[in-house]
Amino acid sequence: MVKLFGTDGIRGRYGIYPITPSSMLQLGWCVGTVCREQNPRLSKVLIGRDTRISGHVIESAITSGLLSAGLDVSILGPVPTPAVSYFCRSSDAVAGVVISASHNPAHDNGVKLINSDGSKASDQFQCSIERMMQQPLAISNTVKLGKFTRIEDAVDQYSSYLCSTADTSLQGLRIVVDCANGASYRIAPKVLTALGANVISVGVNPDGYNINHQCGSTNPEFIQQQTIDHAADVGIALDGDGDRVVMADRQGNLLNGDQLLFVIAMARKRDNRLAGGVVGTLMSNIGLERALSDQGIPFERTDVGDRYISERLMQLGWNLGGEESGHILNGETGAPGDGIAAVLEVLREIKNTGRSLHQLVEGIQLVPQVTVNVRLQNRTAPLSQLDLRQWPQIGQALEEAELKLNYCGRVLLRASGTEPIIRVLVEGDQDKNIEEIANNVADAVREESHLNS
Repeated sequence: MVKLFGTDGIRGRYGIYPITPSSMLQLGWCVGTVCREQNPRLSKVLIGRDTRISGHVIESAITSGLLSAGLDVSILGPVPTPAVSYFCRSSDAVAGVVISASHNPAHDNGVKLINSDGSKASDQFQCSIERMMQQPLAISNTVKLGKFTRIEDAVDQYSSYLCSTADTSLQGLRIVVDCANGASYRIAPKVLTALGANVISVGVNPDGYNINHQCGSTNPEFIQQQTIDHAADVGIALDGDGDRVVMADRQGNLLNGDQLLFVIAMARKRDNRLAGGVVGTLMSNIGLERALSDQGIPFERTDVGDRYISERLMQLGWNLGGEESGHILNGETGAPGDGIAAVLEVLREIKNTGRSLHQLVEGIQLVPQVTVNVRLQNRTAPLSQLDLRQWPQIGQALEEAELKLNYCGRVLLRASGTEPIIRVLVEGDQDKNIEEIANNVADAVREESHLNS
């Protein structure tokens, strides 16, 4: 069986299997067939996408496959990933499909599957799809074909929902919002303006090719400079599909997901809205764990990926989790991260306390952390199956790293679930050797990978 799904759905370069029109047609048919088998009472699937030029082709192909399997399809158009989750929760849809490669360049695209309750599809559901992809496509007769509709006011509906979650006016705040020329380009400015903020919008002119290009949460230097140039109180940078966010204070200092998670956790604790503790990931900065511990807030780690955070939140009955990259999850809904919703919680705290964003993060001191990405070539086995620590040069490099850190830091090797990349993370209280240590371990990974490819 061919493995299609990674930690965040299917992702790859458009035109190369599986991101091809024919494969996406097959995928649509498989999703429709499995949905009909598992939940015959519901027959509608929602589809949302970001602004990539290839999104139109993939949307058409998946739609054709779903209709051929006898399911109805409602098209939402360009909307953030969490919007698809919201519409699944609030309608009679059996599933949702998000066409996006998130923060990747425009030449990539991908597919995420959403359950009827708004959560991301389980491993079991995705395995069912992968098995079905090996079978020949069977076309229904015209009596069994699904019907096609468009939800023309999806942007307005989701904007209204987000506004309804905010109980504080943003009047008096000057905000720069960078929408990465992606899925949030209409919704984010609309919501912030409706709540009374003075909004300067950038990254809101998608042309199909400029999504995430020198903008968005993965290019934070842009929002840092824009915040300074416009003398704004706050800068906001979303990613291509709107499920992650980073921010800048008025001095242009960058605030990542760990820092924003701390601000939200403190606000919820004060207002008795924090259920239990906070869930982070293996990549979460130890400074977040320490800051939360100082406030008596429990902290747990999962593997990287908002799906794993969501699952752990539901298991624990907690309602807040997130990643350093800017995914912030509200465990009350089980939905994927929502960049705009997270921003509204932070802005609410700024207005309610009268403190600046810079002041709100004074209670968290991040530990110096360096991540080096090692791209591997010609790998046949899935990266997740590689036991890198057992390779001699890597094992030796890790031992040397721990000695240099004086056992007062962390060295983490993690295979990306979406790209052929090994991430080397080194974290320690003293930053003078962190970059050197990370590069030494990364060199060992490159060398061993070459020897074992």
